[in-house]
Amino acid sequence: MKKNIYIISVLFLFVTMSCNKGFLETESTSNVDQSAMFKDTKTAMMAINGMHRIMYDKGNFAPKMGYQYYMLYMDFLGEDLVYTKSNAQFGNETNWTRHRQPSNQYPRHIYEYIYKIIANANMVIENIDNAEGTQEERDNIKGQAIFYRAFSHFCAVQLYGQRYDRAGNNNQEGIVLRLSSSTEPKARSTVEECYKSINDDLDEAIGLLSNVHIPRTTKMHINVHVARAIKARVLLTQGKWLEAAAMAKQVVDQSGAQMDNSCYDYKQGRCTDASNKEWIWAKIAQPALETATLFNFYSYISNTNISYNRNTPRAIYNLLYERISPTDVRKQLWVPDVTNQPNLVYPPGGNRYKWMSQKFIVDFPDNKSASYNGSLITADLAFIRLPEMYLIMAEGYARGGDEPNARLALYAVAHDRDPMYTLSVNTGDDLAEEIMFQRRVELWGEGFRFLDLKRLNMALDRGPKPRTGYNQGGAINGWKSNSNPTNLDPLASNFNMYEDQPIGEASRYIPAGAKEWQWVIPELELQYNPLCTQNPM
Repeated sequence: MKKNIYIISVLFLFVTMSCNKGFLETESTSNVDQSAMFKDTKTAMMAINGMHRIMYDKGNFAPKMGYQYYMLYMDFLGEDLVYTKSNAQFGNETNWTRHRQPSNQYPRHIYEYIYKIIANANMVIENIDNAEGTQEERDNIKGQAIFYRAFSHFCAVQLYGQRYDRAGNNNQEGIVLRLSSSTEPKARSTVEECYKSINDDLDEAIGLLSNVHIPRTTKMHINVHVARAIKARVLLTQGKWLEAAAMAKQVVDQSGAQMDNSCYDYKQGRCTDASNKEWIWAKIAQPALETATLFNFYSYISNTNISYNRNTPRAIYNLLYERISPTDVRKQLWVPDVTNQPNLVYPPGGNRYKWMSQKFIVDFPDNKSASYNGSLITADLAFIRLPEMYLIMAEGYARGGDEPNARLALYAVAHDRDPMYTLSVNTGDDLAEEIMFQRRVELWGEGFRFLDLKRLNMALDRGPKPRTGYNQGGAINGWKSNSNPTNLDPLASNFNMYEDQPIGEASRYIPAGAKEWQWVIPELELQYNPLCTQNPM
């Protein structure tokens, strides 16, 4: 995207919370004539680019960075991304305390960014029909705006509402639905009402974008395949198994995306390059603009110098790693032996911990050079990849009773990653578990695990402690940088084992359905919207 699209971040991004005029940044409305902004489709397209920017725009303090922060948060709340050392960021996310603090600025940032997108989407929707330009151009802009409203409401309801129960009776409180530019106080809609609105919006976006043949200039823009992919996610979350599979299949068959495991090659740009044929929707890096450190996804998960990952490399859950076939190309993405691993990527002076990740490589640091300064600090970031669609097909078919098609969809991913993989013969729960295993490995670190656990009504289980007589963890027992601890319990988890054992034991296990699965509503929303009620504390 060109620099000039970012004018919109000053002119058009004006709402921070979902309601009340007193909580608005009114500069945009006082300084910008909306009739000029929507005079024609060329200027109106700036509004769409502004919403793209909100997805990864930095806040006033690290790690506030829009959807990038949301993605990281979803995996730090799970069990598969393991925190290795006490650090200033993501410790409180990992131990399940921060999202339960209504006055905390960090989860509030997520709420603010979501409703900022919704507010801007509503303004586009309400004004675009009269803009000068072709009908196709208006449909393209309106379809993208409606998509963003649906996507944002979907992101919110998964956090603040109770899980959608496919058995019905979803009258539990969801979120405040904002379907117009009104900022008047408004009560939370039910979860059922929220998902109806999300699906209605996605259906309308799909209908509009289906008639658009304007080529995308960047994978950041929304097209019909992106809208269908998110619709597949929504249907999967609702437990509408066969509908989810059918929607994902349309993306597989029609998007033009192809399985491309070159993303796993040992190279600069591993899993961070939008030119990969699997990528369907992405953030495109803007190095000239993204100059601040600690305000992008990779500052917290990639092996670069200017990164929390320098001191706190992210590791994989060891009991998941041990299940990966040795012939699977993904096995190389994590390092069980940090003292002998050839070509280990880490910055000079960086810590190395057992089972640390090598999945996201933005830069190739020269580990022997004291002068290396992390010249690359940002990269492209995938929001939707083709393997997810195959895995939605597989899960949808399996749970919906069409096991032959489930096996074929699973094979498309598993065999591409592991040439020794053969068509599954599993049935029932075993087939569903095999699919979820592939999903956990394939989508590790991409923002799915907490949401998967919640939608399936599963407990968070970070694995058992070591048994008596085995290594009990901590630096004193060898769980420190550049060492391979010994006397490990083969049945135990690596959760809370590293260095000073920073996470504690309180979040080792969270039962399904506990109140902690719902994020609390930021108190500022409650102050300015007296009709909005709080979740159980």
